[in-house]
Amino acid sequence: MTFLTLRVRTFLFMLLIILVAFVLTGTFSLYHFRAENKQYHFERLERKESAIVSHIDYITKELQGQNLTNPEWREVLAERLPEISSVHHLDLGVYSKRGEFLAGSLLYTNDPKTLPSTITVDDAAKPGNAVPLKIVERPPYLIGTRELRNASGELELIVRVPYEVSANNIPDEDYEFLRQLAFIYVALFVLGIFMALFLSNYISKNMRAVSERLKEFRLNQSNEKLEWRFKDEIGELISEYNIMVEKLEKTAVELAQSERESAWKEMAQQVAHEIKNPLTPMKLTLQMMQREKEVEELHEMAGNLLEEIESLSHIAEAFSRFAQMPDMRLEAEDVSYLTNRAASLYLDQGVQFVSTGPLHARVDKEQWTRVIHNLIKNAIQSIPSDRDPEIVVTAAKADDKAMISVQDNGGGIPKEMQHKVFEPNFTTKTSGMGLGLALVKNLVNSFGGAIGFDTTAKGTTFIIVLPLMNPKQK
Repeated sequence: MTFLTLRVRTFLFMLLIILVAFVLTGTFSLYHFRAENKQYHFERLERKESAIVSHIDYITKELQGQNLTNPEWREVLAERLPEISSVHHLDLGVYSKRGEFLAGSLLYTNDPKTLPSTITVDDAAKPGNAVPLKIVERPPYLIGTRELRNASGELELIVRVPYEVSANNIPDEDYEFLRQLAFIYVALFVLGIFMALFLSNYISKNMRAVSERLKEFRLNQSNEKLEWRFKDEIGELISEYNIMVEKLEKTAVELAQSERESAWKEMAQQVAHEIKNPLTPMKLTLQMMQREKEVEELHEMAGNLLEEIESLSHIAEAFSRFAQMPDMRLEAEDVSYLTNRAASLYLDQGVQFVSTGPLHARVDKEQWTRVIHNLIKNAIQSIPSDRDPEIVVTAAKADDKAMISVQDNGGGIPKEMQHKVFEPNFTTKTSGMGLGLALVKNLVNSFGGAIGFDTTAKGTTFIIVLPLMNPKQK
């Protein structure tokens, strides 16, 4: 049902717990008091019965063992039983050893059924047996029966005592305690309502916050994270939400970058195709003109045109290389050695090489050299003309990774341009197509590595990270 929201269910569940606790406590207390009161009456009847039997034994001591007849016993007991009853505040009846009624007193109960004319005498009356007390529940009475034996251990008389128990079976002081307990529980119930309402609102409020954020979640926008102070279930939910936000934003960035690169590759292929198509016939025509014509001016014009065609060919070739990566021959190579060999070509341009030793990784030897050339050329071109170049190429080991860095002392990359560094059209130079760093990134990724950079106003450092491998591996 729609109205049974999490807030309502939490509220009702907490109230149910309070009610169940109240009912169970009340039921247990009532049961305990009744059982305790019943035990109290049993023990009281036992004490009273013992006192009454002792009293009767005292007044009939001299007559026991004389085999008095029933009429004789009646004559003796008829006068004394009302007195004994008034002393102990209980009615009683005395029976012969055969279970025949001899005398009794009904000053308190006034119920003849409690003292019948005959009672059953069982095996307990046999000589040598103990003198037990038997208590039988016959609401609203407890009927206690005990034998009176003479000095020889023979049954002389049977004493029957009816003991009336109140209908509620619980004393007034216990009822007063239960009433106070009920008042406390009512107060606790009212307090519990407010607490349950507060907690249910507290829980549902945070759940609604997560729900609202999920409704506002957009893949193509920056999504705000949630904060939670406690490491509980809600905290775990919010933590998972924040992780999902990070992963989706990262995925969205990677997807957008991949789409941009795919678009550039497609465009590069088309541009290269469109440029190359007219270049070949133009080049052939101009070469024929150079051979057939001897005019010096015509030769000069043809030469200029050929230079422009070569320039266009280089541009088309650059686009082609970016759009379609060459087939890789990945082998275990010492990238420290390959890097040193490439960097040594630029020693006269302020390039230094530092290495901690051999670093073997799975790369394509020719393409790796191409990567280092691109990074060094990029570093050289980034240094202002009024500054002496200081370029340091480093090859070092970090745990199970090889780290190759190219550090320059140029002016750094402006903050507003840093996110475009590896895009195909990025360049800070006045010439070139800006495909060098994009090509480097594609090559490094194909080697299973990653590339990043750190830039300040004092220079930029490009860092390549490759997984190391055993040189004996193929």
